Amino acid sequence: MGRQVSYQGKSDVGLVRTNNEDRYLLLPERCLFAVCDGLGGHAAGEVASQIAAESLERRVDCSEEEPRALLADALQEANSKIISDQRENPEHVGMGTTVSLLWIPSPGSRQGWIGHVGDSRIYRLRGDKFEQLTEDHSPIYRLYREGSLKKDDLRHHPQKNLIERSLGLSPVVEADIFPVQIDADDLFLLCTDGLTDLVSDDDISELCQTAALEDICEVLVSAALELGGYDNVTVVVAKIAEVGS
Repeated sequence: MGRQVSYQGKSDVGLVRTNNEDRYLLLPERCLFAVCDGLGGHAAGEVASQIAAESLERRVDCSEEEPRALLADALQEANSKIISDQRENPEHVGMGTTVSLLWIPSPGSRQGWIGHVGDSRIYRLRGDKFEQLTEDHSPIYRLYREGSLKKDDLRHHPQKNLIERSLGLSPVVEADIFPVQIDADDLFLLCTDGLTDLVSDDDISELCQTAALEDICEVLVSAALELGGYDNVTVVVAKIAEVGS
């Protein structure tokens, strides 16, 4: 049984920033989707996110290589390219990027793969169950996991923008790479923290369930802008549908 994926992406600079450090990747022919949130501001976060997106596009392809190893190599390669750019361009020292990607190596497979570094997120909507599949690599998310903070408290915490992992931070990247089950009608949402710092999970879930598929990205970005839009906002949606064998 093959699969068909309906997809869309949208990125907005927001209402405060003057440049967009986010990037997203839509490669439906490979069932590869990603968001990258550049870090570093004047240290060229947009350069880091662009390097990461381009590196993933080159490296992640259908091959005989085991998916986990391929994604680990791809993220490490992107990390190395960002660090190399910092050495060649001193003004870029300090730049980095988050990466959250969804990849379905085989169109007929019920298993996809997630690669994740940083605090961008991947959610899955299955029926009316909305679930965050990734974990933020941040000190406050660790407090939430330990039970010291409620989920909604994360959006208002003064240290919400601190992260512990990103591409470009150290020579060896520590990424979360894991399989994820794929079912017909699953909807996957990939997004940067420009959305999740402003819009609650409950509201994101409701908007994903009530908006027409082709409008979800626009609706989510608009929701973030209405609540202040103080960061770049990037969202990618991939909806899975069964097709004939």
